[in-house]
Amino acid sequence: MKVPEFMFCVINPMMRFSLRSPLHVFVSHNIMLIRYVGRKTGKHYEIPVRYAERDGAVKCFTDKTAGWWPNLRDNSEVSLVIRGSVMKVSTQVVVDDTELLIAELTKHLNEFPGDAVYKDVRLDHQRRPATEDIAKHAEVAVLVIATPIE
Repeated sequence: MKVPEFMFCVINPMMRFSLRSPLHVFVSHNIMLIRYVGRKTGKHYEIPVRYAERDGAVKCFTDKTAGWWPNLRDNSEVSLVIRGSVMKVSTQVVVDDTELLIAELTKHLNEFPGDAVYKDVRLDHQRRPATEDIAKHAEVAVLVIATPIE
């Protein structure tokens, strides 16, 4: 079931509060906060997003229409709040590598089939994402790959 867009103005503040509190244990297994400083405003932001840890990195998706992801390019002021811990990261933003986007979207939707509705991807009777829908969504998808800074 898709949550109506207008509900996120209520859900996101609740998620930010929960992820910064001891209550994070209820949601932080797959929701994190991305903290960054805006390129133009210099303001501090926190965005709750679903994530997966794969291949030694933390990965998440958004769409090209979202306004926050350009701030993660060449930004040394990015950190993640995952399972109650803050982690400074370097980020790579992938927007034009269709092959990588399709591969990572497939992994993501196999792990989180409930996200398919937000990406207009149909699921088959075994809850596997439709390949042709993934390829279509890859045209508007943005993959953020965050690597911990030691």
